[in-house]
Amino acid sequence: MGNQIVTGPAVFIVEDESIVASDIRDALQHLGYEVTGMARSGEIALEKIGEAKPDIILMDIQLAGKLDGIETAARIRETHNIPVVYLTANSDTPVLERAKATEPYGYILKPFDERDLKSTIEIALHKYRIDEQVRDQEQLIRSLVNTNTEPVFIVDRDTNVLFINDAFVSQRPAMEQAQYRQKLERFAYAGIISGKLVGVILEHFYDETPYRFSEEFNGKWLAHTIYPLKDMQNRISRCAVHSYDISDIKQRELDLTTLIEQQANKNQSLVLYAAMIESMDDMVIVTDMEGYIFYVNRSFVKRFGYTPAEIKKQHIRMLQDPGDPFSMDADAFYIDKKKVWNGSFTGVNKYKMRIKTLLKSSPVVYEDQSVCRVFVLRERQT
Repeated sequence: MGNQIVTGPAVFIVEDESIVASDIRDALQHLGYEVTGMARSGEIALEKIGEAKPDIILMDIQLAGKLDGIETAARIRETHNIPVVYLTANSDTPVLERAKATEPYGYILKPFDERDLKSTIEIALHKYRIDEQVRDQEQLIRSLVNTNTEPVFIVDRDTNVLFINDAFVSQRPAMEQAQYRQKLERFAYAGIISGKLVGVILEHFYDETPYRFSEEFNGKWLAHTIYPLKDMQNRISRCAVHSYDISDIKQRELDLTTLIEQQANKNQSLVLYAAMIESMDDMVIVTDMEGYIFYVNRSFVKRFGYTPAEIKKQHIRMLQDPGDPFSMDADAFYIDKKKVWNGSFTGVNKYKMRIKTLLKSSPVVYEDQSVCRVFVLRERQT
């Protein structure tokens, strides 16, 4: 009989008692996991982790050497994106409080059996995969919002600042991103935004529709739009604030109110946050840079008939009417990958009905790299 091929997740063991470490290794291998490395101290673990590349780390809290398991896990968290599960015979509250600060994916209390080991590892890996999906989605949303050239920030109902885009930071180069994670009121105290803006946000936080107003602040005229953002229970839990400089408009025109509204309607950019994308009337499709679909919004599903599962990983050209001249082939995605596309596009839905639309497509750029392409289709009235 040939050697058994190990296909399970890879595990790295950090345990200073060799007999216990061997028992854990044997149990893991019996359960079908691959043990990619073992270390008796935190120092050795830090040297080996990068080469071992495990899917998960089992870390004893009490270790020989200068570094205990908690400090070792904290350092691993700074340099590697690998989930850690603690092994411990100590349920002492102060120790567990220290351990919680490193955001572990679970605990296994000694002594333990194979059933405890397997269930804790599988739950930890499942939670890690979900966290990765959430992080990927958040990164996509951040990338999309950062395509907006005007300042945008998001706050919750307690006025905690949750996100600011690159345009907001670039207008205040003396401060770093991390310094903005604070109460909105402190922005006003520091002269970053006006006290009036804070008051208007609080007053209109729960408005069902976007609220717009303008103000003169620090020698400039600024127009603000406050967008309500709803959670999964359809409750307004956050709001996005989009600001832009309208000083030139104010100087050129006398009818300030009319021009502010016109400029807001013309130039305002939707904050591409998940709740807002889903609520758009326009059909939105996001593809990779080769044209393969990985996201569609509700309006697309309603009009084209395909579910997200049916359309995912399909090339966008499958939606195109054979007689439509708009270029959607592989050459277009390669040659014009950095350009904005505009034009008329005739699609065919799941039920073979033609849909005539106006199309606009822009590449999403993150760290000087085009990461995806966003298509917005607006149906033409014929």
